[in-house]
Amino acid sequence: MNIRSKRNKYKRRREDILNLRRQGLSYNEIAAQLGCSKATISYHCGKNKTEKKRVAAQDKSGLEKKIWTFKARCTKSAWRHFASKVKCFKRRGRGIKARTNWRVKVSKQYTTADVVAKIGPKPICYLTGKKIDLDDSSSYSLDHRVPTSLGGKNDLENLEICSHGANKAKADLPIDEFYKLCEEVLKWRNKCRRKKKARRSRKKKCLP
Repeated sequence: MNIRSKRNKYKRRREDILNLRRQGLSYNEIAAQLGCSKATISYHCGKNKTEKKRVAAQDKSGLEKKIWTFKARCTKSAWRHFASKVKCFKRRGRGIKARTNWRVKVSKQYTTADVVAKIGPKPICYLTGKKIDLDDSSSYSLDHRVPTSLGGKNDLENLEICSHGANKAKADLPIDEFYKLCEEVLKWRNKCRRKKKARRSRKKKCLP
């Protein structure tokens, strides 16, 4: 059977659903065995293809298509983790050692779907340009472009997605200062490499 695994997460399982249904299994039993939703089972097993017709008749907007595409790229667990990160972002307090508040602190409410519409179905880190692995919730963070310690808000306009490592490196720095710091680090690295290369060349000249 095409049960989801780390190597095969998105392969269609229409035949598996139909085979189990022929064996007399209920929707709940099939969902538990294959790890898919009952809506998916109903889509393939519904009488007179009513579910397929209903889905086909829907005229999805651009936002809805982005949400569906985004959710299709990650597991249910990963989607829940992403939604949880959005909630924590909206509750962020101010200050260097800011706590996550119980109440949401935003000037204008927005949803997880709005965040998906902003970052796109195939998000990349806004600091490094690397692709974000949506299935690994520990590998990415939702970052305040302007840090809350410098007056940044929890609004959608100030939200960006980035890798966990890049977020830790940026910390509470404004993005311009972070770029400047990165340039200084690279400049120093290149200088150290040149010195090391020069020492090696001097040693070679000294050898008989």
